[in-house]
Amino acid sequence: MDDRKEVNASEKIVLNVEDIMGSHIEDPITFWGQTIELIEDLLKISATLTEICPFGAEVFGDPAPEKIYGGLYSEDQCWYRCKLKKMMTTEKCLMTYVDYGNSETLNKSCIVELPEDLQYPGLAIRFRLWGLQIPPHQDVTPFEQGRSFLASLINDKIIRVSHRDTAQDGALLVDAQSDALDVAQEVTEKGFAEKCKAASPHNYEGIKCNSAPLISGRNAEGFQKLNSGSQSVKSMLDSTNDQLGNNTQSRVDTVEHGDLKLDRENSLICALERKTSIQSRSGQKLYMVKMQHDQRLLEDQNEKLRTKNSKYLQNRHLLEGQLKQQQHELKKMEEELKRHREAELRLADELKCAVEMKLKCLTTKVEKLRQVRSEFNENHFGDDLSEAVKVITEGCLCTPHSMKNLENTWNEYNCAQEILQTCKSLDDVHSLMDKRNEVRSTLYAVAEEFISEVDKLPIKDRVKVLKSLACSLDAAYGPCEVEHNSDEVFDQFFEWRNSKLQEFNNIKHRTENSLQLLSEWFSKTMKFFDLSSSTMLSSMEVITGVDGILNQAECDVCKELEISATQKDEADMKIIRSVFIKVMQKINEEQKFLLIVQTKYAASVQFKEQVGQWLNTYPNVGDLLSIKRSVKNLKAQLRWKLVEKNNLEDLGNYDEIQMQGMKEEICRLRDNTYEEICCEQKEYERLDNVVRNWFPELPLLHPEAAIKAYMQSAGLFTGSLERDLFDPEPMRELSSKRPLVCSEIKSQRILLKGYSVDTATEGKMIERAAKYHQAWSVLKEESGLLPILYLFACKSEPVTYVMVPFYTGWCLKTVQATNPLISDEVNKVMRGVANGLRTLHNLDIVHGALHAHNVFAVNRERGIVGDFDFTKTADQRNIASWMVADKLDLAAPEVRNGQSAVPATDVFAYGCLLLWLKFPENDFRLNPDGTPDISELNMDPKLLSLVSRLICFNPNDRLRTDQILKEDCFLEMKTPDTVHEETKTSASDETDVFAEETKPGLLGEDST
Repeated sequence: MDDRKEVNASEKIVLNVEDIMGSHIEDPITFWGQTIELIEDLLKISATLTEICPFGAEVFGDPAPEKIYGGLYSEDQCWYRCKLKKMMTTEKCLMTYVDYGNSETLNKSCIVELPEDLQYPGLAIRFRLWGLQIPPHQDVTPFEQGRSFLASLINDKIIRVSHRDTAQDGALLVDAQSDALDVAQEVTEKGFAEKCKAASPHNYEGIKCNSAPLISGRNAEGFQKLNSGSQSVKSMLDSTNDQLGNNTQSRVDTVEHGDLKLDRENSLICALERKTSIQSRSGQKLYMVKMQHDQRLLEDQNEKLRTKNSKYLQNRHLLEGQLKQQQHELKKMEEELKRHREAELRLADELKCAVEMKLKCLTTKVEKLRQVRSEFNENHFGDDLSEAVKVITEGCLCTPHSMKNLENTWNEYNCAQEILQTCKSLDDVHSLMDKRNEVRSTLYAVAEEFISEVDKLPIKDRVKVLKSLACSLDAAYGPCEVEHNSDEVFDQFFEWRNSKLQEFNNIKHRTENSLQLLSEWFSKTMKFFDLSSSTMLSSMEVITGVDGILNQAECDVCKELEISATQKDEADMKIIRSVFIKVMQKINEEQKFLLIVQTKYAASVQFKEQVGQWLNTYPNVGDLLSIKRSVKNLKAQLRWKLVEKNNLEDLGNYDEIQMQGMKEEICRLRDNTYEEICCEQKEYERLDNVVRNWFPELPLLHPEAAIKAYMQSAGLFTGSLERDLFDPEPMRELSSKRPLVCSEIKSQRILLKGYSVDTATEGKMIERAAKYHQAWSVLKEESGLLPILYLFACKSEPVTYVMVPFYTGWCLKTVQATNPLISDEVNKVMRGVANGLRTLHNLDIVHGALHAHNVFAVNRERGIVGDFDFTKTADQRNIASWMVADKLDLAAPEVRNGQSAVPATDVFAYGCLLLWLKFPENDFRLNPDGTPDISELNMDPKLLSLVSRLICFNPNDRLRTDQILKEDCFLEMKTPDTVHEETKTSASDETDVFAEETKPGLLGEDST
């Protein structure tokens, strides 16, 4: 800061003076500004903030009052340093821009953190006009007018201020001048402020170190001892005082004597004693004043010389500019003259060979025209579209005559099948069957006729033609837009095309006539110059009209070249585009029609092949009932053998060889029973296909076959299995939630899970299990789901059993407790889990029970999602006590808050499981919103990004399962198909009992 001193003559004090730039008006007497030395610093700060603030971290929580932040100013969308003044709401803050003084309410999103090198005090200083105050009870309008008036004097202007004092609120009390105007006086005269009674020119009690008295030390003591009785000394002192005033360059005018109380009796004596010393000092002061006066005159003279020199330099620069301009114009004139001379020389040379130049120009254009005609695009006037219109209008295939009859008969047949399907009365079913059979015979005949008629049509050739035509037009004109144009477009196109062709042919004809005349002139000229020729021609006959012939030929050739190269205008393109769209619409319509014909043809062929076997026969359930009788017989034998075995064991005295033979017989009977049950399932599948496609009345006619129950359970529910048929091994350690028993079938262990049900619960359970089984059936072992083998009911208790494959030691809880997965194995297993969740979510099934006991790591490489409690809803499953992984709660926050479970709920549990597998030893804490706190975990950035989007609070912000599988850490893993092939060898020794039903994965003993 370049502080200067200024002397206030009326108050005998020295004031600090500086130049500032006004930046903000607070009220009619208070304003903010910066010293002009800080303008460059402001620019540097602004450039720095522009670079770092857009990428700065947003404020977390409430801003600290003592810190400085970056704020986005709303008016110019630029960044400035700011400081918290007041919290308005939880999201809005009143911030003060510390480098300019103004304040603004900002959203937290518009406030960013600043580094330590920008944490220093603001550059704006608060000033207040000295000696003024705002009138009490001033209205809002005068107050705002006063601010506007002060802004017109100060804002964005360089003003000079003289420091007077510091107010209690820290504002600097100053005198201000703007463009030689006293700002305080202007504000007072306008009535926006009034003088403060407590601040008079003679009141110096509040003035601080920024002002100092002009006369001090010995001189002050001498003045206090003066006596007014000594006239000569008093006059001398007055003279000395005047000289001192001149010595300060007119900044101090007079010294005020009001406060001096002289003792009249002692002042004269003191003055006489000090007379000599005062006169000596007075001479020195006069000498100094004279030297300063001379120096000031010299400075004025130097200033005048500098002004005159500046004017001379300006005149010199002006004259130099004029001289350069004249030289430039002269150079241009010389160049123009040179070009004219060169043009004259060229013209003279051309006149010497004018004929050669004219013929050369004409022959060049004719040569180009010959090339253009040979390469001329025949499609210039839409020839390809014209041909396409002919193809789609003339070669279009007609609708087969029997097609309408086929559709009507097929609808009638479907209607008859639907009526039979909904029929529940045996009295009506036979009449409905007769009607259906009649319609089916009619449909068979109509299908034969339709097949015969379609075989005669060149459908395949037509499809190829349309496909080739569509590809060529698409390549030539781009993608087709959807528009609905009438058939009049074709007429407009042909009318436009004919007119364009007529115009072009006329021009070609004129060109050929002109060139023919030129050829005849050359032939005539050759005869004229052939002295041996007998043809007598005069020179006038040869020369007359040659210029016209040449000009006309050149004009016609140029016209044809111009038309050949001219691009189509907007109107032409609109016509071509319209007919192209119409042609493509016709092609698409015909392709759809041909596709319908082909589809109906394929359906008719299939119908004819499949229904032929049922025209004179009717399906029966005899084979199924026979198998059921065989199963009952085998079960009876098995029970009898079990009774014999139990009796022998009760007696205690039996032959070991006999007992071993009996056990082998029991095992053989069990195997035979299961083989018969497999045959029963195959027969059920065959009958299920027959019922769905041909004979929906079969379940009603044969209720003893229980076909309807099979179909409703998606093939899971069977009445042939019973719990007593197994050799069950109670699983007491796993039966805390429901009864679990384990058994073995042909060396393959299975798990039976019992659910207590009533009539309503059993129906819901079968429905949910069937939907789960349908989800698994799409991809089977690649679905990522645990398969369900069978559902069966206990005949002596209200319990329904779910039968699943059983392999020990593969659930995540057991694996992590015995030999935890490494990072790569975790990624492979969790990819399989994500695949299983995707399979369920694609059918709108929410698992709701994804926890460490219900996820399995097959061979530590392939993850499988276990089944769930089909008697409960997803909401009931998700809030169960076992939804934890050690101390980590897997239930989503929204479910804990009473909301319904959604697919995003499974994603949250999936993310928590992934977190638990990656950090098994960590005791996770929860954030206030119920999500795990991962701020202190040392994670890979990719993993951190993935987990953050899996366990976020808002369900709508979580990733979907298909998006999870596209993450980098999973894309690098092998697909489930590849893993399955690799693991098949290791499990080849464990044969699957139900090979025709499923290929079960490996399960853990802790499955729900």
